[in-house]
Amino acid sequence: MLNYQALALAFLFLFVSSAHADDWRAVVERAGFMGTVAAGASYEFEPEHAVDLSLGGYPIDDEVFYQANLVYRYSRWNTPVREDVWRPLQFGFFLVYALNSDKYFLESPDKYPYPDYYDFTALRYGAEFGTTYTFMRSRIGISYRIRIFDNGVIAIFNNNNRDLQYYISSGLSLQYLF
Repeated sequence: MLNYQALALAFLFLFVSSAHADDWRAVVERAGFMGTVAAGASYEFEPEHAVDLSLGGYPIDDEVFYQANLVYRYSRWNTPVREDVWRPLQFGFFLVYALNSDKYFLESPDKYPYPDYYDFTALRYGAEFGTTYTFMRSRIGISYRIRIFDNGVIAIFNNNNRDLQYYISSGLSLQYLF
């Protein structure tokens, strides 16, 4: 059996040891499947490629459940705007791992149509599109992301309701560039 904590620590050690300080961002995110609020770090290993690690939380019945988030993001264009940098189109993939895996997708504030509507797993994945604008003088960035979960795609095929708000989530991110 694989020890997830040891694997996460090994990955984090490799991640930190290979990083340069000016390629790091502190990240706080709201919604977008990362949790009601998530906090973590982002590392850009090239101008076009970045990886985010964060810890998010979401409430169910007055109890907060936590999740670990991993995002890979590709930015083809890094457009200078005066002294700032705008990344007009970013594409990425993300993984979400529930730290309270006995409750993940077994309970929800919303009602599912039938008990086996989703497969019950602690690991979920999805895709994202977004944009980021970084104010270089203050070293603060703001991002907007649109994400779809794997279960959102499943729901589109299992559900007669085609209202996108049930399958797609958007989120805002505030970043500080070191």
